[in-house]
Amino acid sequence: MKTQMNVTSLRAYQELLNSGAINKMEHIVLNGLKMLGGKATNMQVSEYLNVPINGVTGRMNGLNKKGYVQAHEQVPNPVTGKLNWQWKITIN
Repeated sequence: MKTQMNVTSLRAYQELLNSGAINKMEHIVLNGLKMLGGKATNMQVSEYLNVPINGVTGRMNGLNKKGYVQAHEQVPNPVTGKLNWQWKITIN
């Protein structure tokens, strides 16, 4: 489900990218999360970006440590039925 982010969030996101605070792959992953409405699981971001899951998980953990995303809620994986964390962009 795609939703629009507010203008303030988009401005903060752009400033983050321009500041060099995140690397290229983190930028790609964060942008994928943004395009998915600001909330998604690693698998959803992986599928959206068409990159292997291990190309997303490490970047998402790095973004979490930097405070740019946070674990939001656990949602069922449509393939396995297991609960996966949904990440949420925390930039205001």
